[in-house]
Order: sequence, then structure tokens, then C-alpha cells
Amino acid sequence: MRNRSLSKTDEKKEVIINNDGQSFSCLLTDISSSGISVTSDHFVPTYKEIEVVMEIDGKKVAMKGSVRWSIDPGTAGVKKGKLGILIMAPPPAFLAYVETWRKNNRK
Repeated sequence: MRNRSLSKTDEKKEVIINNDGQSFSCLLTDISSSGISVTSDHFVPTYKEIEVVMEIDGKKVAMKGSVRWSIDPGTAGVKKGKLGILIMAPPPAFLAYVETWRKNNRK
């Protein structure tokens, strides 16, 4: 994600990734205003543009994303792969979700 100084929060939520006509479910593990990280059984190479779909306030929100880092599932003893995804031009619904989550989960 572009700016590592942006605080991140931990959240568990389903995210759908659409890549080259194939869709697969992932688990959201981290979120910030600039992007997300997810666990996945699928490998997607870095800098690949993908579609990310999240349910926010009961509505499906589709966003363009770019994979910034990727850990291939099954390598180095890792059972689940991981993806770091930059959300390109985050829509207002996504930014509002991040802010609401932060307010509700401050320590």
C-alpha cells in the first residue's frame, strides 16, 4: 500500500476477487484507506490489475485494485496465500467504511 504511515486495522470479512474471468473468495485481514490485504488459496502476480468486490452497508461495491505484494499459497510452508491490494481511486463507500470501522475499533 502506498503510504505505510496510514494506520491499519484488523477486520475479518469476505472479499471477492475477479481476475481474468475467474472469481474467488478471500478473507480480509487488514484494511486502510489506501488498500486491503487478504488471505487466499489463489496466487495473483504483483502489479496485476483486478476487480475487488466487498459488501458495504448491505450493497456490493466493486473497485479496481492493483496487487502490490503476493505470497503464493503452498510456498515456504504457508498453507494460505496472501495478497496486498492497492485500491485504485477508492470510492466514497469504501473510505466511509474504513473510517467507521476505525472509530468503532479504537483502543
